[in-house]
Amino acid sequence: MSRRMPRVALPLALVAAIAGACPASAAADELEYPVKAEFIERFTRFIDWPTQVFAGPDAPFVLCVVGSTPMEAHLERIAGRRLKERRVELRRLKPTADAGACHLLFVAGSERGHIKQIITRLSGKPVLTVGDSEGFAREGVLINLILDEDGHVRFEICSNELRKSGLNVSAQLLRLARVVTEVQP
Repeated sequence: MSRRMPRVALPLALVAAIAGACPASAAADELEYPVKAEFIERFTRFIDWPTQVFAGPDAPFVLCVVGSTPMEAHLERIAGRRLKERRVELRRLKPTADAGACHLLFVAGSERGHIKQIITRLSGKPVLTVGDSEGFAREGVLINLILDEDGHVRFEICSNELRKSGLNVSAQLLRLARVVTEVQP
């Protein structure tokens, strides 16, 4: 007898499986960024944006990148997919650019010096900010991808900024995350 996983549980199980599939090694170094990009794509399945943030039924899902990062090449692959049933449009931004038109903003570690300004401009807006640098969740980035002591990709969620954002995040995703409640002033 075959048992099927519920549709909602399957993508979440894939996120959990990917999280445990990246041990520390030379091969893991090569897998780190593709795995993180896959996490980002999967996160969108567990987050709902307010309908008014999309200009219409044919409006793209705008994925933005600020800063210099090895993730960019892997995020370009996401641009070939559909997110939230919309074609993905990838935009590269300067740290001073208005990111309010983005649905998802990846903030590279190179932007640590600008992180406060970026988060302040986006606070309270339905833009999913994602980073992969130590301490970014405490700075207000909504989801921060980190490597644990075993070299596995994990993620943190900044609950204070998330509440302000107007994004609706599945409780399943929150259960898998390390929730950060204190944001550094």
